[in-house]
Amino acid sequence: MAGLGAWWRWARQWRQERLVDTIDRIAVLENVHAGAQPGARYAFMIVMACGIAMLGLLQNSVAVIIGAMLISPLMGPIVQLGMGLATFELRGIRESLGTLLAGVLLALSIAVLIVWMSPLKAATSEILARTEPTFFDLLVAVLSGLAGAYATVTRKGETIVGVAIATALMPPLAVVGYGIAVGNGSIAGGAAFLFMTNLLAIALSVTIVARLYGFGGSDSPKQTALQAGVIVASFVLLSIPLGLALKRIALQSQTELAVRAAVDDAAKAVSGRVSALRVDSSGEGVAVEAVMLLPNHAAGMEARLQRDLASRLGRPVSVRMQEVLTADDASFARQQGTLAELRRNVVALQDAESVRSAQQREIADKRAVMHAALLPYLGRLQRGSDGQRWELLLAPEARVSLARAQRIETDIKTARQEGDDALLVVPALQALPAVALGEPRENDPGPDPGQRALLDVQAWALQRWRSGRVDAVLATADDAQASVWEEALRAALAARQVQVGAITRSRDGDARLQLALPTD
Repeated sequence: MAGLGAWWRWARQWRQERLVDTIDRIAVLENVHAGAQPGARYAFMIVMACGIAMLGLLQNSVAVIIGAMLISPLMGPIVQLGMGLATFELRGIRESLGTLLAGVLLALSIAVLIVWMSPLKAATSEILARTEPTFFDLLVAVLSGLAGAYATVTRKGETIVGVAIATALMPPLAVVGYGIAVGNGSIAGGAAFLFMTNLLAIALSVTIVARLYGFGGSDSPKQTALQAGVIVASFVLLSIPLGLALKRIALQSQTELAVRAAVDDAAKAVSGRVSALRVDSSGEGVAVEAVMLLPNHAAGMEARLQRDLASRLGRPVSVRMQEVLTADDASFARQQGTLAELRRNVVALQDAESVRSAQQREIADKRAVMHAALLPYLGRLQRGSDGQRWELLLAPEARVSLARAQRIETDIKTARQEGDDALLVVPALQALPAVALGEPRENDPGPDPGQRALLDVQAWALQRWRSGRVDAVLATADDAQASVWEEALRAALAARQVQVGAITRSRDGDARLQLALPTD
């Protein structure tokens, strides 16, 4: 106990000598009061900062958003609010809240006006990123408040630190204005919650640092016991929503970790990987949207994930999964740059579905861009001439066989959801492989199931090439076998709307059937 008491006395002495006695408290308080005064400069800088931030959000430009922070004047009133709580000065708290309220209303008005006037109204990833507070957002706000308080008390680097504080406040405030302008309560409410959480975290961080440097009730010239009680009560009341926010953020983080672990496990079980994941746990249940890169179609994975997550979380869960088929790891590695851009497009598309009722045409265009960017190594995705379907033109460099191309089309058709456009796979133009007839069977000289499947693949390829006629060379010395095979050939091609042209009979060489496009 004696050692602990000695340590405590040393700590108090160190704080007094190294912190409290090193600053001019009167000068600091005067500086804080002067920096929080409303006026023409304050209003002008609010308008400029919010305007630039809103334009950066609409353009999805991080550089423009950061540029707006360089001129934001929000640090002054926030520091005064925190200092007022530390010194129990009711007048300073009242002034700072009035200045902040005026700045918030002015910023919202400017943001709404810019969105109304702008041709760009789609919710970008930068906008959507500020609709749900995360633990890291709260941490940025706390660190910004600590840095702002230190800079103010020591009177070193206030301008630079003000940028950090503005970074945590001005973009969410601009997003609130965006949500009001487009009539989206979810976006406006989420951004407002983030703004208030960051504001309280910064103000309380300033209060803590100010108290550490010795600011207290003695620094307020008109301090009364009633005022002190009111301010202490206000401090406690301000801490409550911050604590609730922290609890909510922690719960959301735990939910996201559990969901990511389950989705990763499901993807690894089928040799796949997760490309993009979005978790929304703001409502009664949990909404999960995932993009998986898989070597083959995984039937029933969406339903299995939904049951597994509902069991783990004990809450209703809805899962929406998009499968993206990949050829192999080498192809995946060559497409990392393309897939990185695709992930951003997918996230922007999925998040924009909250306002889908007003953006149906835009979403359809983005889906087309997504599919076109996903499969460049296979070929080219284009709109069909009828305008009702898509066509995937496979490139010769992809070296996709006719049978593999037909399976790709079948898999896509199986995974197609109601309302999705049809997709036809067009293989690269290539020589049709010969069909070995083999020795004629005693009872059935015609093609076996494997040979019929090969004929169907070739007929399918001719149909996709829009070839209305094909010639054939039938090499066999057996007349019965030749007759049966000719009939099977005509039936297979007729099923695909392809006519048989000249059939050349040969009795030499190995028994085979060779199809070739007519030369005329």
